[in-house]
Amino acid sequence: MSRPSFMIFAQNYLSVLLSNYGNIFLNEPIPRDPKLRVYKHPSRFGWERTYIETLLTNNPRILVSPEVVAEAKLVDVLFEPDINKSRTSLGLLGELTSTPCIIQPLRWTPDAQEVRTCISHFLTWTSESHGGIIPVNETLKDTDQEESEEDENKTQLIIVPSIFPDHFQGFGVKPSAINIPGVYNLPPIFCTNIVVISELPVDVSTLWLRILGRGKTQRQAIVELFNSAIDDPLYSLARQQLQQWYQFLLQGQMGKESKVLMQTLASLI
Repeated sequence: MSRPSFMIFAQNYLSVLLSNYGNIFLNEPIPRDPKLRVYKHPSRFGWERTYIETLLTNNPRILVSPEVVAEAKLVDVLFEPDINKSRTSLGLLGELTSTPCIIQPLRWTPDAQEVRTCISHFLTWTSESHGGIIPVNETLKDTDQEESEEDENKTQLIIVPSIFPDHFQGFGVKPSAINIPGVYNLPPIFCTNIVVISELPVDVSTLWLRILGRGKTQRQAIVELFNSAIDDPLYSLARQQLQQWYQFLLQGQMGKESKVLMQTLASLI
């Protein structure tokens, strides 16, 4: 199954699940403020610049305090929860989205570089609000600001279907304090949760996340969803998104996994 078809489904699926519990943004540019999409080195002023230029004046390859123009990166889903609304009906997904967060659902088992990319998006987002990125034509002094408690509560949720243990090497990943199999944390400074869907317990609280898995794990969750007798609008919304995904898949080429998934959906829709 191609990533675009899954990503379209994952974004719309998360949008309908979370939209009643806060503000949700799809394909959101990071930095969010257009003025912050030009990065300037914070040490471009001061004695350090003159000192380094003097030392390296005969080396034309050295650039001292250059301006670096950077394009905004798009994050798949950005969610800002309404703290006055309970998310208990979302189970584990609701627990992991209790603060403003970037949600990055991946269709494949990520390698180290893909994990680093996710982390870089999150760090850019937090640097923006902390004043770590200097707006165009402004100085560091002009944008100096105190960090707010709201900024400190920003988090990131990376959702992956499975993981190889060696992919966690070097990241300092540990099982989450919430003590649920399949939920891991990066070191606290990164404020990042990683959910490995294939390791989650099979129960109602993990259903919404397991639907974002792949293979047998995903198909089992879809069957649970359609066979459930629970009277909850979320179930109807999720079924509608799966029906739309089914119609979308009919229009393109399908691999072996997609064909098996289509058979499951066709028997339920």
